[in-house]
Amino acid sequence: MTDSSAPQTDAAAPSSPLIVVGIRPDTVRRDPELPGAARPEPTEAHPALAWAVERARATAADLKLVAVVDPKAEGLDALAIAPLEALAIPLRATGLAVTVEVIDDRHVDRALPDAATDAALLVIGTDHVPGSRRERGHLSRHLVSHAHCSVAVVPSLDEAQRREGVVVGVDGSDVSHRALAFGADEAARLRETLTIVSTWMPVPVSLDVNMTYDPTPYDLQAPTEAFAQTAVDEAHTRHPGLDVRTLVAEGDAAIAITDASTSARLTVVGTHGRSGLARLLLGSTSTAVLENTTAVTVAVR
Repeated sequence: MTDSSAPQTDAAAPSSPLIVVGIRPDTVRRDPELPGAARPEPTEAHPALAWAVERARATAADLKLVAVVDPKAEGLDALAIAPLEALAIPLRATGLAVTVEVIDDRHVDRALPDAATDAALLVIGTDHVPGSRRERGHLSRHLVSHAHCSVAVVPSLDEAQRREGVVVGVDGSDVSHRALAFGADEAARLRETLTIVSTWMPVPVSLDVNMTYDPTPYDLQAPTEAFAQTAVDEAHTRHPGLDVRTLVAEGDAAIAITDASTSARLTVVGTHGRSGLARLLLGSTSTAVLENTTAVTVAVR
């Protein structure tokens, strides 16, 4: 393992929140005139890093850039540190506290989350390549399922498209309340409208003990709207005056959240713990949203 750090601060000073950013070393251009070195690149060339930098500046957080390399590739860890430093040096010059780390491990889906054990947020790019037959969001989904903290998945987006608003999906679970809190905080920080999405599915009603069912499904629109209003009240408790809207509809939650996020600045969903089936299955709504990301998406733990 190779580690490079920014100058240490006073040990007595309160620690800043940490944002860990997963970086693929092969995405940084190397300098052909300097073996093992890399050309400094604009942060904008790496969407996940650019997003993390903006958030670090806004929240007074420290950054850690992490690359995971296969230990069978002899000497690759030494080569990987140069691209990370090429990204870190100009950021340090702007006053950000940035460290870099290269981890020897074949299993990036475990090693990267473990590097973010004490982080407030893990930020990664999407592994989807347009035109590729590979399952979309495969690595992103596995990283989220193994993560110890919340994870932001940052896709490559059309910079010309105007994006506004924060979208959060709620379902009444404990993690849903945490997702709502995160979404409300971000909407307030970004001065954006918060859209709360809640959906319902038709429920057939039993008519007698023989378990025959009414062919007309029970309509849950009204109670779901009432539930969504409690979420609005919860958001307003955290941020009075926040512009909050609701989207309540019959149908699949993931589809509703994804459709509402087409031009959103941020999407927020909840995800369950790292043990048992919760880790293996992640959650159908979170999984579907991550696999069809149309905006920067944060999976809140």
